[in-house]
Amino acid sequence: MTDSPPQSRGGFEELPGRILLDTCILNRLYDEGGYLFDGDEPSAGEADADLEALRAIFAVNERAAFELLVSPLSVAEVSNIQDFVDRERRVRWLLDVLDHWLIMLDERGARVSDGGTVRHRFKLTPELQTLEASLMNFPDLRRDPFDRLLLLQYRMGNCNAFLTTDRLTIWRHRTDLGALGIRVLTPSDFWRQLSPWAGLWL
Repeated sequence: MTDSPPQSRGGFEELPGRILLDTCILNRLYDEGGYLFDGDEPSAGEADADLEALRAIFAVNERAAFELLVSPLSVAEVSNIQDFVDRERRVRWLLDVLDHWLIMLDERGARVSDGGTVRHRFKLTPELQTLEASLMNFPDLRRDPFDRLLLLQYRMGNCNAFLTTDRLTIWRHRTDLGALGIRVLTPSDFWRQLSPWAGLWL
């Protein structure tokens, strides 16, 4: 599996409209919500490039209305947190976020798989079985069923970007995953593409 240089900005038509959020992104939204949405200082005292990009993306998204999707699989992943209090708070928050997007997508009549609404049960169609077989060729994804299933959810959700800060697994395989029709971006990548057009919404 090979790596590649950062992706170019691209044109307006290349901006992703439906983006699946990795669980690590959701954890950052939970941990840094004050900085991202309320103007507070970041919890670590200084924002990194991805956190700054997330704040800029969400500021634009107040008007742009990109579809930022949450997978039910992230609830299962967060449920593995050992600390009971932290786990309970994160799961409750994540369920609220998930419910918001389920309602929004159902109201729009959005489809996440052929013949099913967003509440359609997770089924491995022949196409998804082929994709899973391809993903099993990645040692990282073979070891981590949550990451593998999230990428299957990406295909089911008709997404055109997968947003992550996990540079050690999914993002480092972005070139090969791109060949499978899965576009992987960090918040910094996405903001580089979005920033030239941000003035259209601000």
